[in-house]
Amino acid sequence: MQKTPLENWIAYRMGLSTGNFTESDMREYQLERLRETIEYVAEKSPFYRGLLRGFSATDLRTLDDLEQFPFTTPQDIRDKGPQFPCVSQSEIERVVTLMVPDAAEQPRRLHFTRQDLELTVDFFHHGMSALVETGQKVLILLPGPRPDSVGNLLARGLSRMGVKGIVHGLVEDPLKAVHAILQSEIEFLVGLPGQVLSIAKHHAAKDIPSAQMKGLLVAPDACLRSPYVPDAIIEELQRTWDCPVFCHYGTTEMGFGGGVECRACSGYHVREADLYFEIIDPNSARTVPQGELGEITFTTLTRRGMPLVRYRTGHFGRFLKEPCPCGTVLPRMERMHACPDYKLSRNGTHDTAR
Repeated sequence: MQKTPLENWIAYRMGLSTGNFTESDMREYQLERLRETIEYVAEKSPFYRGLLRGFSATDLRTLDDLEQFPFTTPQDIRDKGPQFPCVSQSEIERVVTLMVPDAAEQPRRLHFTRQDLELTVDFFHHGMSALVETGQKVLILLPGPRPDSVGNLLARGLSRMGVKGIVHGLVEDPLKAVHAILQSEIEFLVGLPGQVLSIAKHHAAKDIPSAQMKGLLVAPDACLRSPYVPDAIIEELQRTWDCPVFCHYGTTEMGFGGGVECRACSGYHVREADLYFEIIDPNSARTVPQGELGEITFTTLTRRGMPLVRYRTGHFGRFLKEPCPCGTVLPRMERMHACPDYKLSRNGTHDTAR
């Protein structure tokens, strides 16, 4: 089985040798980037200048020390969004608005520089290289007409490995999507699980040759409280096209991409060079031992426009103790869980994206 190419990419990004890359080396890199991020936001971001008053990057002697730092929540971004960016508006390339069902509430706005977006393209390039091959055609069933949309960024990442990414957009008409698959001889689909399933269940899908589809990547809507893919959907897609179904996990706050499965289909390998993840008990706010389920929290390590420190996603998962069957030293985050019956001491988990 092919080892995830993310291992060599992450080692390269960290300035480490790919031949003897270890998790210990990776954690040392992350600790240094965390210190730099804390120092950067405390100086450049009005919001974090206030939130981190009394805290210092020098307080981070080990990764465990991060637990003493305050959290950032979606409500913080709603209430004080303009105070987050660390650069001038002239340096912001893309602003993404995350809407909320309640019209009385403020939406969340995330700001990205050109450098921030380039890191996402780079992740899409290397993450997808384990799943598709040069010369293949991928139909991207995600928002794409707008420059620097997630579909546009993915297509750019695919082009770097000689794969043609065709941005179809969200599926409004499954029949139209089937026609696009047939007309362009599509071999791989990327989209929201329910929308990909709507294509598979359409009567016209039987016209797609059984050997044509080589794989599917389902990316659940991370704006949902429980952005997981039910096993029933994965099994139905596998039955329909007799091909592997891979899962992706990411949020706009992460920079669209967070982690993606390798050929083993047994958990996400995450963007260790760009994001530091913690799994916390949502009630005590303490970090849980590896292997235990909790709320996913992350800190950006390389973000320039709008870094986030200990951002609480409201999503639930865990890091697995067992190594990945692909042979990588990278940790694995288990496929996303349905949200347990916790009483969360935070707001902002029922948003919809635009």
